[in-house]
Amino acid sequence: MKTTFKMLWPITLLAVAAGLQMAGALLFFKTTIDPILIIGYFLITFGIYLLNRFTDCEDSFNCPEQKMFFQGQSKLIFFPIFMLSVSVILLSASGKLSFWHILLIASGILYSLKLLPQLKNGSIHFNRLKDLLFIKNLSVCLLWGITPFAVAASQTSSVMPSSGNLAVVILAFCISTLINTTTCDVRDATGDRHVGITTMATKFGEERTKWYLFSLGLATSFFVGGACAAGMIGRPVCILYLATMIWTAIVVLPIYHTKLGIPRMVTEPLIETQQIFCGAALLMLGLL
Repeated sequence: MKTTFKMLWPITLLAVAAGLQMAGALLFFKTTIDPILIIGYFLITFGIYLLNRFTDCEDSFNCPEQKMFFQGQSKLIFFPIFMLSVSVILLSASGKLSFWHILLIASGILYSLKLLPQLKNGSIHFNRLKDLLFIKNLSVCLLWGITPFAVAASQTSSVMPSSGNLAVVILAFCISTLINTTTCDVRDATGDRHVGITTMATKFGEERTKWYLFSLGLATSFFVGGACAAGMIGRPVCILYLATMIWTAIVVLPIYHTKLGIPRMVTEPLIETQQIFCGAALLMLGLL
């Protein structure tokens, strides 16, 4: 039981964060908090990331204990499929299933399972979305950054915020998620090299990747600060952006500074709090 909790609680954190983000997006669009949309988003997130645990071959090097656990529980791979199916049935029955839900589920399956055909050396090989350089990181940050807002905007009672404020909030979600997922690649670079997965960290090196992400966060923060000073966006949205970047920098710091000696069992859930922070910040913004 203790081992099961240890393996599942980082995924649970992500699913709770997704539920918070969905609730925050609904408040941001001044529409009714819908438990079905929140539960559906929670189930989709949990199902996608749980499915990924069963197919992560690089975990043999990055996290052997995790790999052994899910290999030993391989028959339970039906559970994430069941969760995704329940989410579709729940959303369909309530008339709330949208294109974005389907896109997110399809992308999550392609992220974890080798279903994408690729011609290599005259023969067809199948890859995961996760195995494709840049596409993996961009798809993760765009899908998770845009989906809650797209779903919230699809509600008939939604009230569109100003285009500038909306763009900055979506940018906060996308950039912080991009930094998060790319930093996870830095953490897993050793295992990825062993199994031949090309990521930014394995291609350009951990140090260059760190400075690229730092520069991206800093440049976009100055841009958003300048837009606020020019009166193009509201101050609360600017504060949300800067707070999100600061918290993201704090939680990824232990990944780059290994001398701190913080174990993976701490750094993994810590880095996932970036998504919880985004959801909580959006909730606060929506209540203003």
